[in-house]
Amino acid sequence: MGGIDYSIGFTQAEVEEILTAQKAELKKTLAAYANDGSSVTKRRIDEIHEIIGSCQKALLKLDPETYGKRLKSSGTGFVGYLEK
Repeated sequence: MGGIDYSIGFTQAEVEEILTAQKAELKKTLAAYANDGSSVTKRRIDEIHEIIGSCQKALLKLDPETYGKRLKSSGTGFVGYLEK
C-alpha cells in the first residue's frame, strides 16, 4: 500500500503528534509481540510501520531543512583504488 500523504491536510505539528503517538504504540505492540508472537500483533506492527513511514515522508515535504536526508559517512574510510 502507498499509505496516506500526511503532508496534505495536516500541519507539521499534527504530523509530529501522530508520529509520537505511533512510536509509543509501536513500543507497546513490540512488547506484546515478544510475549505472544501472534500474527495479529505482527500485522499491527506492520500497520504502525506504514504510518510512521508516511509521517516521515510528510515531514520531509513539510520541513526539508529539519527532516532532510542526513549525510552518510564512509564505512571503510578508504579513498582511492587498490592495485592488482
